[in-house]
Amino acid sequence: MVPAQRKPSIFLWTLILTLSGPFVFGLNPSHSTEFKSISLKKYPQTAFPVPNPMVISKLEYGKTFQVSEPHFILQFFFNNKNIMGMILKREKKYPIRVRWCFFKNCEESPFDYKSVIAEAYSPPFDQGFFEIKFPPGIQYQFQGLEFSSSN
Repeated sequence: MVPAQRKPSIFLWTLILTLSGPFVFGLNPSHSTEFKSISLKKYPQTAFPVPNPMVISKLEYGKTFQVSEPHFILQFFFNNKNIMGMILKREKKYPIRVRWCFFKNCEESPFDYKSVIAEAYSPPFDQGFFEIKFPPGIQYQFQGLEFSSSN
C-alpha cells in the first residue's frame, strides 16, 4: 500500500509566495520597496488666483485656478464643460454654490444655471473633492462663472 501524500499547508504556500513573489512577478526585490505613496494634501498648492466672478473665456486650458472668499477657499480645473476641484478651507455653516452666468459680468439672468457644491454642514469639507457637470440639455454657452456662499 502506498502512503497518501500530504498536501502542503496554507502556511507553507504563503511562505513560498512571499519569498518568491518578487521573482515570480519579474520584480527585483531590492527595488520592490522603492514605491512610495504620495498625498496631495502634503504638497504645496499651485494655482492661479482668479477674481470671483470670472469670465470663462479668460480661463486658460490646462491650468488650476483658486478662488478665495471669506467663507471658503477652493481650487478648480475647468475643461470647458465640467468643473473639478478641491475645497482647501471652508466654514461648515455656509454652503458653497456655483452659478454659470449667461453674461460675462455675471449679472443676474433667467438663463443662469445654479448648482450646489456643498450644503451647510454637509460634505465635501476641507480637503474634499467636488465635481460640477455642465448642465444637461442647454444649447448655449455660458460667459461667466461665480462661486458664492450665503447663509
